[in-house]
Amino acid sequence: MSIQPIFPLGTMLAVFAVLFGVTAYLVIKNKAKTGDRIGTLVRMTIIYVLAFIIGMRPVMVETKYEFATKNLDVLFIIDNTISMWAQDYNGKKERMTGVTKDVNYIIDELAGSNFGLVTFDDTAHVLAPFTQDLQYIRDLLDTFESPDSYYAKGSDLSIAYQDIESLLLSSNRKENRKTIVFFISDGEITNGKELKDYSELAQYVDAGAVLGYGSESGGKMKNNYGNHYIYDYSTHKDAVSKIDETNLKKIAEGLGVEYMNMNNGNSSLMGSVELIKESSKTIIESGDGAEVKKDIYFIFAYPFMLMVLIEIILVARRGRL
Repeated sequence: MSIQPIFPLGTMLAVFAVLFGVTAYLVIKNKAKTGDRIGTLVRMTIIYVLAFIIGMRPVMVETKYEFATKNLDVLFIIDNTISMWAQDYNGKKERMTGVTKDVNYIIDELAGSNFGLVTFDDTAHVLAPFTQDLQYIRDLLDTFESPDSYYAKGSDLSIAYQDIESLLLSSNRKENRKTIVFFISDGEITNGKELKDYSELAQYVDAGAVLGYGSESGGKMKNNYGNHYIYDYSTHKDAVSKIDETNLKKIAEGLGVEYMNMNNGNSSLMGSVELIKESSKTIIESGDGAEVKKDIYFIFAYPFMLMVLIEIILVARRGRL
């Protein structure tokens, strides 16, 4: 602990010595009872001592502390195929409703990081290279809409691989950066292609998660032509999309991150994001320029105000304001 006096220490000592001397003289010369005079002198002494301590402005000095370095590149890879608009998220909500909510949560918690956004449906789209413009990412999320079912060619979880690789390599070239990946999908592959092995990209990923949306029972999807559901001509019923956790777990294993089913809430995501935040902090060791000083004068201000209030009440009750 050290002090940072609000006035020169010598001046403060002189002023408080004079004030205390005058106060003590007036109390002793008072014609009140000896007990009352002693009590008053004790209370005034406490008030002056507390005021003097506050004036010295005591501070705690920390020579080792943490601060957020904001050294993260956070890449969102979002499946925007028709199935991601199936109505089985947390009941009968569209899956993309949960995606938007959870991505905004991540952005809020990791604010200050660089964010990138890749989406894929029939083709892959790099909507945003890494940027700190959070509102831009949020605005992009608001533009998401279900692809036209008439032109859709099926889901392929590997279609964005090259774009993902390119952005990860870009992040990896930066010094003192950590790359976080959130792969967001329902895991469906409907175009008959094999899932690409993502393990080659694990070396560029420091943390993140594969977030799965959808249920085992599945959900229907509205088409773009009126208030109707997409029709499955092979079953002669409304088409139903079901989550494929096998594919999602393979992607997670390949990237070296955790898989999370997000259909019933984001409690698991909250824990993962908290760990990412902690890992992005750096400790500055003891050394010149690393000291942090925290004011602690307020600790003495509370009893000071209490003693002053007590003294005012006692004076008022005796009728000697």
